Amino acid sequence: MKRTFPIRALIYAACALLLPNAVASAQTAQVITVDAKRAKEEAAVNQQLKDLVKKRRTRKGWLGDGTVPANVRVVKDVTYVEKTVSASQKLDLYIPTSTSKGSWPLVVWIHGGGWKGGDKKGGPFYPLLENGFAVASINYRLSDESKWPAQFDDCQSALAFLRKHAAEYNIDTKRMGLWGGSAGGHLVLMLALRDKNPSDKLLAVCDWFGPTDLSRFMLMGETTKMGEDLIRDLFGLQGEALIAACPSASPVTYIASAKYVPPILIMHGRSDRLVSIRQSQYFMEKMKEAGFNDVRLDEINGAHGYPGFGESTVNNVVKFFKQRMLTNASLKKTTQREHKSHK
Repeated sequence: MKRTFPIRALIYAACALLLPNAVASAQTAQVITVDAKRAKEEAAVNQQLKDLVKKRRTRKGWLGDGTVPANVRVVKDVTYVEKTVSASQKLDLYIPTSTSKGSWPLVVWIHGGGWKGGDKKGGPFYPLLENGFAVASINYRLSDESKWPAQFDDCQSALAFLRKHAAEYNIDTKRMGLWGGSAGGHLVLMLALRDKNPSDKLLAVCDWFGPTDLSRFMLMGETTKMGEDLIRDLFGLQGEALIAACPSASPVTYIASAKYVPPILIMHGRSDRLVSIRQSQYFMEKMKEAGFNDVRLDEINGAHGYPGFGESTVNNVVKFFKQRMLTNASLKKTTQREHKSHK
């Protein structure tokens, strides 16, 4: 009879020695694959942002080059708080000067930049100025200077200033809308849901690809490492404290308690890697559940602002503001919505 047992035992012993190394090697390979995929995604996002900045300098409709229509007066660096704590608490006003029997409807532009960068001097609102709107472009404290909710507080202060000084600048804050991109899109949604002004209600809000639920953003893969880092910088927190703080800065948190919400147009790129389009889709779901039906999501063949957000997209935004802010029918509809759209 052959003695196979010792040989088999040796084979088992060898396998036992090799198995941990094999498992470790497989795990290492998996980590390398995941890291490589993430690095590729980060590189794609970085390129998207570089392309966006490049296009902002040259694309028709953006004010990064400093040009404005001939019939527009520019008032720069207006301080919008009585006691400033930062040089960032300023806004620029663009006011048509052509003959008008009344004051100008106003759209407030809030820039993006991950709450960490950006500036009021650039924006896609040139066509608004050509179509009879005044525009206020605002700066706010960035996350490197002040943590949340400083950004939201500054935006609220800017709206309060504009309402208080409307006559001085010949603007009509009873016909006021908001427009913002990325972090600015997030901020305009926060203002739309939390604006408490009883008389001069917002008439229209346009959000370009802004995050809506920061908890999902952090926990469900709806952003990249860059996006996660921007949220950490916004709050100055880590770990469980960060996750616990996210709802306070998430527009979806305030939908259920809102009694009035202006008409909202959301535009989001299907291939956006920095802010997944699922953020806007989820916001839409929650709005519908709460009974707010005057909200629309346009899914764009583009990424985080580029490509896809060109002249035709801007023109659609202008059309939205004209429909919601320049007709008597839209003003009456807004008043009715306050009483009927919330369940």
